[in-house]
Amino acid sequence: MARSETSSIHPKLPAGKMSTPAPTIYQPLHSSLLPKLDHEYVAFHNEHLAQIIPSESVPWDPASRFVASPLRFGAQEKVPVGSTRDIEKGDWQARVFTPEEKAKEGKWPCLLWFHGGGWVLGGLDSENAYLTRVCRDVSCVVVSINYRHAPEHPYPAAADDSLAGLQWIVSEEGSKELDIDVARIAVGGLSAGGGLAATVTMRAAFASPQIPLLFQLLICPVLDNTATADSPDSRWYSNRHAPFLTPSRMLNYRNHYFKNSADWANFDASPILASPEQLAGSPKTWISVAECDLLAKEAEDFGGLLKGQGVETEVVVYEGCTHSLLMLAGVMEKGRRLVSESCEALKEALHS
Repeated sequence: MARSETSSIHPKLPAGKMSTPAPTIYQPLHSSLLPKLDHEYVAFHNEHLAQIIPSESVPWDPASRFVASPLRFGAQEKVPVGSTRDIEKGDWQARVFTPEEKAKEGKWPCLLWFHGGGWVLGGLDSENAYLTRVCRDVSCVVVSINYRHAPEHPYPAAADDSLAGLQWIVSEEGSKELDIDVARIAVGGLSAGGGLAATVTMRAAFASPQIPLLFQLLICPVLDNTATADSPDSRWYSNRHAPFLTPSRMLNYRNHYFKNSADWANFDASPILASPEQLAGSPKTWISVAECDLLAKEAEDFGGLLKGQGVETEVVVYEGCTHSLLMLAGVMEKGRRLVSESCEALKEALHS
C-alpha cells in the first residue's frame, strides 16, 4: 500500500504528545516584495505581524486605541531628558519634553510634533522613544500634540487642532511657558502626522500675522488622500502589496477621518494638491521615504513639487524598508539610521 501524503507531512508523534497547529497567517508578505524587503524587517514581520488579524477587517472599537501595538516589540527605549510634562488645552493636549538645563544657551529652539495613527489611533504616548532622542540630541524642546481623533471627531478636527498647537506655542503665553525662541521653530510628524505638519506649515505661511517657521520634518507622510492602488498611474500602485499599511488599511483610516469624499482633495487633507503659491510657502524640508511603503510615491512626488517651487528640500529613501521603519528602530539598523539622520538635519536647521 502506498504511503499516504498526510503521513509524510505529519509523522506519527510519540504516545501522549500533541502536535501544535500551525499558526494562521493573516498578513503574509507578498512574494513580489520579498527580494526587496530588508531582512531585519522580514524577520520582525514574520514573528510579530503576520499572525495579526488586520484591523480593517473587524468593526471599529474605540477601545482599540488603548491596545498596545505589536510594533512595540521593535521599538527603541526612551532616553532620559530634563523633564516631561503634559498640558491640557481643551480639545487637544500636549506633551512637552525639555532638555537638561546644562545644554541650554538662551531660549530653547522647538520642534512641534504630530503623531501617526491614521487620524484614528495614537496619542501622547506615541513616538516617545524618538521624541526623547530628538530632545536630547538636538537640544530642543519637543511639543507633541494629541489632536482629536476620528471617527468621533472627523476632518478637519485633527488639522484644526494641529494649527491651534502651533498658534499656542508661538503666542506670548505659550512661548513663555515653554521658554522657547519663536524664531527657531520646526514642525514635524510621522505618517498622518507628517501630512498634518505639511498642512500646518502652509497655513502658517498665510496666517495673519504670518508665523515664520525654519524647518519641516516629514517621516513617511500621508500627503495624498485621493491616492488609490487601482491603476498603474495611481500613486499607490507600485507598492500596492506593501505590508502592514496596506491599501485596505489606509482606506479604512481615510473613511474614518473623512465623512465626505469631496474633502479628500482639499489642501489640508492632501498637501500634495496645494497650489504652487501654498507649496512655495513651505520652509526648508527633510522627507524620509521608505522604499516599500504604500506612501512612498506621494512622499517623493511632494519633495519634487517643493523643489519646483524653490523650497530647499532633501528626500532620503531607505531601501527595502516599510511604513513601520521609525517604530522599528530598536531592531532595524536602517531605523536607527533614520533617527540619527533626521536628528542631524533638525539640529542643523535649528542651531545653525
